[in-house]
Amino acid sequence: MSAQPDWTPRLRLINGWEDTMDRLSALDASFLYGETPESPMHVAGLAIFDPPPADSDVFAAFRDHLKARLHLVPFFERKLALTPIQLDHPVWVHDDNLDLDYHFRHVSLPKPGTRGQLETLVARLHMILLDRARPLWQYYVIEGLESGGFAIYIKMHHAGIDGGAGMAALPVIFATSPDPEPAQPPSPTAKDSRTPELFELISDSYAKFFTQQREFYQSWPDIGKAIAKVGQRVTEDLANPPRLLPLAPKTLLNASLSSQRSFGTCTISLREVKAVAKLTQSKVNDVVMTISAGALRRYLETRSALPDGPLIAAVPVSLRKAGNADMNNQVTAMLCNLATDIADPIRRLEAIVASSTDSKKRLEDIRDVIPTDMTWLGAPIIITGMARLMGEAKLAERLPAIVNLLISNVPGPRETLYCAGASMINYFPVSIPSNGSVLNITVQSYLDNLDFGLIACRTAVPDIEKLVDFLADEFERLKIAASREGPKVKKIEIKEAKAAQRSA
Repeated sequence: MSAQPDWTPRLRLINGWEDTMDRLSALDASFLYGETPESPMHVAGLAIFDPPPADSDVFAAFRDHLKARLHLVPFFERKLALTPIQLDHPVWVHDDNLDLDYHFRHVSLPKPGTRGQLETLVARLHMILLDRARPLWQYYVIEGLESGGFAIYIKMHHAGIDGGAGMAALPVIFATSPDPEPAQPPSPTAKDSRTPELFELISDSYAKFFTQQREFYQSWPDIGKAIAKVGQRVTEDLANPPRLLPLAPKTLLNASLSSQRSFGTCTISLREVKAVAKLTQSKVNDVVMTISAGALRRYLETRSALPDGPLIAAVPVSLRKAGNADMNNQVTAMLCNLATDIADPIRRLEAIVASSTDSKKRLEDIRDVIPTDMTWLGAPIIITGMARLMGEAKLAERLPAIVNLLISNVPGPRETLYCAGASMINYFPVSIPSNGSVLNITVQSYLDNLDFGLIACRTAVPDIEKLVDFLADEFERLKIAASREGPKVKKIEIKEAKAAQRSA
């Protein structure tokens, strides 16, 4: 006679509405549903290091270092388990059989190993989808740089990690000293690698649905306050129509994605950016958007494609509470007028400050009631179909544009990081272009640098190196203008902030 199954966990789930599974939130899962062969949804970073100690085996050292620390970042050891017939969001389960040969790769640049060759390689690697049957990450150790150093390209799916979580993981991925202490061994506690059964998955979906309904009704007081604030702002807007943010003008950036990518990098001094921000009574992010806008203006002019109206950028805003390092997505976005119709850099900066300040106030009205999770039965099928339709039907060319591109600024480490005994020089972010917004400019601070990573659809932006060069030039223009107009502040020293050296 066979043993009776233990129904206790299932009954507890149904009767007590207890959420026992590590199910992806709606926001996390959206990056899976929006993924197509032309639109991979992984984020990445390109870390560049000084030459390692003589006779070092960089690949073996890095692999051994991270292998001993995989348990410190849960994302590295979990994979997806799909809900049958894709009824609800997938769940994370532990992977007992990590294939490290898949996750760790070793490549070398052909001579001479220029920055341009490295960027081309990264653009090609960024085109390749991650295998959803495995944990959603890969690392490439890249040797053969002409400087004698090496690089590491880090690829992780956005479904499992956002910028804030990625920064929290960097000191684990690399090290904070040339000779790090051995990692503490993992706990002997067994981890559940069992794929949940059909009954459990469906029960959990319904349990979560009803829990969310209860939480929704409990949040009505906060929602009511948010609605009142939004209503007040709408009234103010109606009395002052010019403050309304218009639709973005259609540009060559509002195209459908191809599978090809172009990638470019440059570095600007964070100290000098802060000096300009102080002179102009603005923020670092305002300066970043101003020089990005100036570079976009010049780039579109060279292609006879600058619209009369200003470009609109989507700017990610973290919803992460202080000290929260959960490996998931906690982010929303606001819209910012880039004032690309204004030639003068100071006047452009002033317009951007006004726009971003207004957007922040609007976001603050509703920040505490923005949902990051909801159970939507059938969402995997519906949203995946919509994402494929967007690309295959070329809807980006047919629909009005809401934004032209995404610009993101992620605070990074303020202490030196190391790998295989070598110090990190730069950390360039590599993010996600999307259908209808084929350029993404992401900035990562590291030590006293702002490292810009520009990723785009190569069909729409084949000459991304021009845009990179314009970024450095625009910062020079803004520094000069700020030093002339800065109120009661000592004139800053003018230094060149050139793009990273590039060989033809």
